Amino acid sequence: MFTRTPILDCDSPLARALPRAEFTEHHDTVVAAPPERAWDALMGIRWADLALGRPLFAVRTLGRLELADTLVTDPRGPGRPTHVDPPHYYASGLAGRPWEPRADAQRPIESLDQLREFTEPGWLRYGMDFRLTPLAGGRTHLETTTRCDPTDEVARRRFRAYWTVIRPFSGILRRDLLRAIRTRAERGA
Repeated sequence: MFTRTPILDCDSPLARALPRAEFTEHHDTVVAAPPERAWDALMGIRWADLALGRPLFAVRTLGRLELADTLVTDPRGPGRPTHVDPPHYYASGLAGRPWEPRADAQRPIESLDQLREFTEPGWLRYGMDFRLTPLAGGRTHLETTTRCDPTDEVARRRFRAYWTVIRPFSGILRRDLLRAIRTRAERGA
């Protein structure tokens, strides 16, 4: 297993969009496949492909399991692309109120510039990125970082309470996502 100290304030497009993100999470793995295959696996993975994804997704979407069959990178979902540089970088971003399980608790964000500039009080600006770095032997270092930045103190308090509860599950989901991408890439799917 590849191990290193995660750099949460790395120079990535998402880090530049949310440079003061108070809540962050980083996970990584090594894929025994080149970046192009790992990228194809990322682009083809569905929430339902995750071992723990379907039940966690069911809880998060209040039982709307049909949404679990969508791609992680579906433009209509939480992984909507806001910055793409194939096969090395993918970022998604949202402005939302994840502590509220309502469909209208999200604002569409079309770019990382728009995410950076969103400052309306009471919201959380957040995103997740994937970095794919080639390694010797045709392997890929696959990383994902989640960055969350409340727009004001009210949102900070609400998100802090929410994050305290969901953080362990968020980590499980992201590690499961990396595992599914790694498995798919290594099988050449």
